Amino acid sequence: MKKILALFLVFYGYAVVRYHFGKQLDISYFLFVFNKAVAWSAAAFLGFSLLQLSEKFPSRKLLGFTAFGFGLTHITLALLLGIQTQYKELFLHGGLSEKGVLVVVSGALSILLMMFPFLASVFPSKFPKRWFHLGKWALLVNLLHPLIIGIENWWPTYNWPFYLPPITLLIVLMNGILFSIYWNKKKES
Repeated sequence: MKKILALFLVFYGYAVVRYHFGKQLDISYFLFVFNKAVAWSAAAFLGFSLLQLSEKFPSRKLLGFTAFGFGLTHITLALLLGIQTQYKELFLHGGLSEKGVLVVVSGALSILLMMFPFLASVFPSKFPKRWFHLGKWALLVNLLHPLIIGIENWWPTYNWPFYLPPITLLIVLMNGILFSIYWNKKKES
């Protein structure tokens, strides 16, 4: 559990430096910045939950539970922040834009797919083990979510505060690498 908390604090520290200092967002944006770290944590722990890590790391089950918890927290914070006020780029003429629809659908589908392995873990006698395989699909859909949100802001790099890459780019790269490792290990076995 200490490693999970430590990694979350690293993500949050990065978000604070990038957004509060680099973009000079004041303390009124605390929850907005905090939610960036929560989303990053959800994505990271989802990716890690697919891998068989060493015994020094939390179990895949704990990583999956943690990913699901951070995912639900991310959704809750996004709703509390007011999607329409904090995420204006997702709206057009008072309704969701095409980008907004893709963001909402990819996020909702990702958490829905995460729910199946979660239920199979909590109630193993009631739900089939094959539901665990939906975790990899959750990760793939979860790759689309930050890609759709952030790709327009990834370049040019001189626009990055303190030359720190956007969190959406880091999430896509991180989970792309983790999924590649997972896929290669599956092919080997």
